[in-house]
Amino acid sequence: MLTTKQAGALRLVAVTAVAEREGLCPGLSLADARARLPDVVALSADAAADAARLEKIAEACRRYTPALSVDAPDGVVLDITGADHLFGGEEQLMADLRRRVSGAGYAARMAIADTPGLAWALARAWTHDRAAPIGAGAELLEALAPSALRLEPEALKLLHRLGVRRIAQLSAMPRAALARRLGAVFLDRLDQALGRRASPLLMQMEQAPWQATRRLLEPISHEDHILSVIMDLARDLEPRMEGAGQGARRYLLELFRVDGAIRRLEVMTSRPLRDPARIQALFRERLAGLNEGLEADFGFDQSRLVARDLQPLTPQTADLAGPRHGAAEAEFAALADRLTARFGQGAVRRFVDHPERRLPEESAAAEPYQRPLKRAAAAPPPPSHDGAPLRPLRMFHPPHLIEVLAELPEGPPERFRWRRVARRIVCAEGPERIEPEWWRGLEQMEAGPRDYYRLEDEKGCRYWVFRQGLYGGPEAPRWFLQGLFA
Repeated sequence: MLTTKQAGALRLVAVTAVAEREGLCPGLSLADARARLPDVVALSADAAADAARLEKIAEACRRYTPALSVDAPDGVVLDITGADHLFGGEEQLMADLRRRVSGAGYAARMAIADTPGLAWALARAWTHDRAAPIGAGAELLEALAPSALRLEPEALKLLHRLGVRRIAQLSAMPRAALARRLGAVFLDRLDQALGRRASPLLMQMEQAPWQATRRLLEPISHEDHILSVIMDLARDLEPRMEGAGQGARRYLLELFRVDGAIRRLEVMTSRPLRDPARIQALFRERLAGLNEGLEADFGFDQSRLVARDLQPLTPQTADLAGPRHGAAEAEFAALADRLTARFGQGAVRRFVDHPERRLPEESAAAEPYQRPLKRAAAAPPPPSHDGAPLRPLRMFHPPHLIEVLAELPEGPPERFRWRRVARRIVCAEGPERIEPEWWRGLEQMEAGPRDYYRLEDEKGCRYWVFRQGLYGGPEAPRWFLQGLFA
């Protein structure tokens, strides 16, 4: 038998068939169980190990349908809609599943019904495998006990005190009264079992097809051994990816520790990659950048390398007489990948133009080098006059709020304070108006237009400032410093 601590006492969570015949059942305290059977053997339940085993059982059931869900702590729900004919029908599918489950050493109860809630109830109420007739859910459910509705223990205790032994007794009661006494959850469970309310399943995602796994005879913990395993895994993936003409932009390494813990490391690339040596080099940098180390403890006895974000990668013939721009770009991409693996995703960035944005501080942004570039319209050339730029190269994001000490009505400021220093303007040009981006919502419209000015102070420093808002509006206009000219 298995026990767990509940409400300050050890209680049974699973019993053997012999113990069940002697009157023991889940929920009984261990002290009461030993009073009835002094020679009872009780072990502590391992919820984590049970959950991991249930996950493996669910993955084994994927041969029947790709749509499945784990119903903790002891169930697996399979959506076999449109798949049962592949096994000769529902009864043949259950027979095949029963044979495989029994062969693996497990005992199970199975039922097929119109809804997941009804299947859950029938599988626990019936003593043999059976497929419920289509449309007979209400009749079958009414003959079951209220425990078939997956209610909370407090609700079941209340129904027992009220003398309710069958769901049919509840069907004759007003729904409003049931909701007041048992809560809205009861009505939801009842409607889900009868198909009146949808009962969505949390589907288990199928494992990635592009992966390689190694089971090790002895646990490993040294970094050199782990890198050697990474090389082997990458070599396993390379011929498969090469045959498909694919390369991956992300690689996920999963290291399974002997105590059940999983250590996950991921690297990203700026280009599709499948070269084992480069993959190993990226993970070497990733391991070197770990502050806390791998936390191997007793070592890892299983590893898995998963390739994600696959993109076409075909061999290209180099032009020996042509320019070396492509080779130089590839070398820089390899360097960027190594720096990113060592210091994180934002270690290497590049400026990307966003010509669709009208606000100057958002017209270009520094994005991670590994992020794929989006196809966009070509950015227009920056405005200039006689070769002199009308906008500075250095901009502040967000713009800096400045205090205007003297200004002309609807004109540029004569004096302003920035970073606690007052500056007197001797020359000004403008304005250049930029209207708000109305398609971005009401907040942008309420901010009002911007009037930009190019200013020069008495020391020769040049500024690009703007006034946001209009005079006479609900709020007084504010001044901001957008950038500095070189």
